[in-house]
Amino acid sequence: MVLIIAAMSMQWASATCPMCKPDYEEYPHEGFLKSLGPEEEKTSAPVISAKTERLKNPLFNKSAQTSQKETESKSTTTDVPVRASEMLVPVTGVARSDIVLDVSNGATEYIDGAVHINYMDFYNENKELKSAEEIAALLGNAGITPNDRVVLTGTDYDCPTCLGGPFGATFVYWLMLYLGHDESRLKLLDGDTNDWKAAGLPVQSTPYVRPATTYTVQRIRSELLATNDYVKNADVQIVDSRPFDAFGQGAIPGALNIPYDMVTENGRLKDESELESVFAGLTKEKPVVVYANTEFKASMVWFALRMMGYDARIYTWNDWLKNLPAFRMRLNSTLTRAEPNPASPGPVKIHAVFELPEEGGEGTSGTADENLTTLSVMGCATCEPITVWSGSLTKNKNPGLSLGSSTQYFTCAAKIRDSEGNEVASIPMEKVSDDEYVGTWDATNASPGSYSVGFAVTVYSLSKEFENALTVVIQ
Repeated sequence: MVLIIAAMSMQWASATCPMCKPDYEEYPHEGFLKSLGPEEEKTSAPVISAKTERLKNPLFNKSAQTSQKETESKSTTTDVPVRASEMLVPVTGVARSDIVLDVSNGATEYIDGAVHINYMDFYNENKELKSAEEIAALLGNAGITPNDRVVLTGTDYDCPTCLGGPFGATFVYWLMLYLGHDESRLKLLDGDTNDWKAAGLPVQSTPYVRPATTYTVQRIRSELLATNDYVKNADVQIVDSRPFDAFGQGAIPGALNIPYDMVTENGRLKDESELESVFAGLTKEKPVVVYANTEFKASMVWFALRMMGYDARIYTWNDWLKNLPAFRMRLNSTLTRAEPNPASPGPVKIHAVFELPEEGGEGTSGTADENLTTLSVMGCATCEPITVWSGSLTKNKNPGLSLGSSTQYFTCAAKIRDSEGNEVASIPMEKVSDDEYVGTWDATNASPGSYSVGFAVTVYSLSKEFENALTVVIQ
C-alpha cells in the first residue's frame, strides 16, 4: 500500500553512549539515576540491577539510607494522567536500553546516543507516504526492530509553523503504530533537545549509528488511517487541525476547527485538564477523524486525542481535494461583460458568468482545454506547494460539482489592471445566480484609457485566474 516526501540525505557519525562512561561525577546524579529506568544491566553474572548498584555509590545518593523500594515507589509516582504516562516519557525517564529516534529535519544537535531518520524520508518524491515495506527498511537500516522500545523526538526546524511542537515525533509515532509496532514500546519524549541539556544530559553534533537490522511489519493497523469513503459515509466526528484562516477558506463539511497549536504550549503538549477543555466539543462515544494538509501536521492533534482516550484516526486535506467531484469551468465570453462600456469615470458594473462545457461536445476541445484548471494548494509538511489537477464535469452536473452547489466554498474577485499591467483595483464579486457573479468598480478617479479585467476564482482553497477576460474603456 502506497501511503509522503522528498528524501533528505543524512550524515551519520558515531557517538558515545553517556550511560557507559565510567566517570560518574561527569553527570548530575539525580537526572542520571532517573534516566536509567528499571531495566537490568548485565555487568557480570549474576544479573544486577543497574539502579540498585549505583544507589550504593555515594556520588549518586545523598541519603545512603534510601531503600530500593522507596526509590522505585518515587520513580513510579506521577501527577500526569495514566494515558499520558503510557505515551510520554520525561527526559529524565529515558532508559539506557531505549532507542532514541530523532526524526528532525534541520537539526544541528542530537541527544547523545540518538539515531536519526529525517521524517521526510518516509515520503516519496510525490509527497505521498512510501510503502510499508520501504518504511520498514528505513527503520531497520537505523538499527530498529519491532522488539525495541523507541523514544521519539524531533520536528522540522526549517518549517516556521512546525516549531510549536514535536510534529515529526508525533507523526512517526502514528506511522510506527500503523505498521503494528507495540504501543507499549513507543514513547514520545516530553521535551526536546533543550530540555535534555537543561537536565544536564549530553548532546552531540551528529547522530549515533547503530548496526543495521531487519524491521518486520507486524500488521497494518488500517483503523488509524481514514479513507475518503470512511470520512464521507461513517458516523464520525471530523476535526480540522489547520490554522483558522485555512479552515475559513474551505473545509470538510461538518468539521470542527481545532488548530494544532491549541494542543501545545511552549513546544510541549498541554496537560490533561487543558486538553479536556480543548476537546470539549467532542465525545468519546464516536470515532474522531483529524486532518490537516498532510499526516505530519494532523499527527499533533491526533496524538493528543489518543492520549486523552479518543478513538482517533488521521486523514488529509490533500486527499479530500483529490477526491472532490472534478470540475472544469470557463467564462461565458458572451455574457461576461462590463456596463457601461465604454464608460465615463464613475461606477462600472462587472458581470462574470461561468459555464460548464458539454462532455465530449464543442466546448471540450480547443479553447476549453486551455481552461482546464491547474490548482495549487499548500500541501507539503514543510510548506512547499503541490499541484492538483482538475478534471471534467458534464453540464447536467450528474455526477460532479456544480458551481451553485459549491457556493459556500466558491469566491470570485475581479482584478482591474491598467495598460502597464499594474493592478489598480480588486473587486469582490457577489453571487446573483448559480453561475453569475457581479461587482462594481468605482472608476471615478480612473484615468482615461483601456483597462483589462481578470477574474480570480477560489473553490475549496483551490484557485484559478482568468486573465484578460474583458477590456473596459474609460473615456
